[in-house]
Order: sequence, then C-alpha cells, then structure tokens
Amino acid sequence: MASAILFAVVMAVTSAVTAGQQHAYDAHQRIAGALAAEALIGRITVGNYDSLLAWNGYTEPVGAMSDAAGDSLPGTFRMVGRSVRVTTTMQTIDSLGVNVRGRTIHVEAFNAKNRILAEITMFFPEPQP
Repeated sequence: MASAILFAVVMAVTSAVTAGQQHAYDAHQRIAGALAAEALIGRITVGNYDSLLAWNGYTEPVGAMSDAAGDSLPGTFRMVGRSVRVTTTMQTIDSLGVNVRGRTIHVEAFNAKNRILAEITMFFPEPQP
C-alpha cells in the first residue's frame, strides 16, 4: 500500500516537473523568436525606402541566422529561423481621411516545427519628393 502511494506521488511530481520544463522551453523559444524578429526588422529599416523591396522573400532557416556583419547568431538563436515579406500597400489615416502609400514589412520568427514564435509588422510611408 505504501509503495503504491509513493509511486503515485513520484509520478505526480515527475509529471509536474516535465510540464514545467516544457513551458520554460516554449517561453525560451518565444523570447528568442521575438528578439530575432526585432533584430531583423532593425536591420531592414536602417536602409532607404527603395531598398525595402529587396528584402521580400528573405529567409533564414532554423539554425542559420546571422547578424548584419554576416556572423552567426549565438547558440540561443539556433532554435529559430526567420522570414520577411514586403508588400506595397495603402494605409488610411482615419482621423484625417488621408490615404498614404507605402510598404508593409512583415517579419516572422519560427521554430523547427514551423510554429510561428513571433511576428512584427511595420508600415513605412513612401517618401514625398
């Protein structure tokens, strides 16, 4: 009887620890994904408006991300990949009723199972002459 109770307690504790570890790993991936997406959108936006379209379709597979200098990102980011989509769009400024043409940049960070970990979307208005 005591063995059965001890076994049940050990199984419950083991199950709780395993679930906690999985939640911590998922949180670690989401944080790494958010940082990777933010870093890439920072790289994209330092260029001029005309260079934005060149980023459309850019993809870095999981484990192959690099920084602006072309150096591999540290081990924390090896579980993440990222991709970019750039589209030319019109946005309406509701308070003014004005349509503004520009480019929308959408960066996604994903894991090896192609689960989206983080997404960032930014609109950049077209410069006026």
